[in-house]
Amino acid sequence: MAALSWKSNFTETECRIFRGKVIAGILKTTLLKYDGRGELDGHMLTFKSKGFFQSRTEIRDIEGKNLLGSIEYNVFRSKAHITYDGVCYDWRLDSWLRGKWTVSDGESEARFESAGFWKNEGQVINEDIPPPVILASFFIQSFFHKISAVS
Repeated sequence: MAALSWKSNFTETECRIFRGKVIAGILKTTLLKYDGRGELDGHMLTFKSKGFFQSRTEIRDIEGKNLLGSIEYNVFRSKAHITYDGVCYDWRLDSWLRGKWTVSDGESEARFESAGFWKNEGQVINEDIPPPVILASFFIQSFFHKISAVS
């Protein structure tokens, strides 16, 4: 997969994902709740958070009917565990400034890097991580952004 880039609005409730200058996907999240909807390369997903302190998010099809995977958060360590299509992925922040993060299944990896501290845009270097997991990675980044904004 070719390198991707992204641009988010100030509140990080909308993230546009680009392949070159063409929009490849979008993720929209709510400002006050930990839910979202998105599409990347034809994969349309809904993210629905559940549980005390929103410790788990279900990944569902766009209609919200079929459960496709889940996200489990470790808020204190700024990590998450994604399960999608029977494969487990680890998501982690690589920078205390929250500008770099990685998702990996142990063999393949995608690295996300912000263009700067005050910029809500950056690059993705993907080594065979599927589009739904890339989309989930953006959702997790938004989730942790909301957590840090509240605390």
